Amino acid sequence: MRKLLTAALLVSLISLTGCQKEASTTSAKTETSSVEKGSSQNSSQKDLSYDFTFTDVNGKTHRLSDYRGKVVIVQFFGTYCPPCKMEIPALEELYKKYKDNLVVIGLSVDYIGESPEKLKPFAEQMEITYPVGPATEKAWDEYAGKITGLDSIPQTFIIDKKGRLRYYEVGYAPSYKELFEKAVKELINEK
Repeated sequence: MRKLLTAALLVSLISLTGCQKEASTTSAKTETSSVEKGSSQNSSQKDLSYDFTFTDVNGKTHRLSDYRGKVVIVQFFGTYCPPCKMEIPALEELYKKYKDNLVVIGLSVDYIGESPEKLKPFAEQMEITYPVGPATEKAWDEYAGKITGLDSIPQTFIIDKKGRLRYYEVGYAPSYKELFEKAVKELINEK
């Protein structure tokens, strides 16, 4: 009985935190940012988010900077990662609720360098309607390497309408859904 309880506790802790990125591309933290974990404070022009381009599972090319004027959530996830899978429905709900003012982008780190079509069955299974595709190595290095310095997923970044990185979280807990919604509403209402 004790072994069963210990195993259940370990599974619970893993599911409420994060996973290691499988194909490790360890990046050192190379630059500091005024953006803090869990922060939604105003940031300066130097805190512009790193721009990237990716192709989604339907073959459409997206560039982050094309979404200026909207709040953007970028989630780096793994298809094998339980906390990532728990976070996706929360992001889907936010996307549907604030679709006129919010873009959600899902970038899979376990499909870096792969054809986006390989990710399509996962997107369909998870009922993802926002743009989702393989992360590029550059996007992963710029966000995980330069901002968090961590090789864990999920990593979720919220970018304001002016393209400034304002908020991020690493890992996932159910309470993040409310935190994300609060940040999104605040940023949508900013002038």
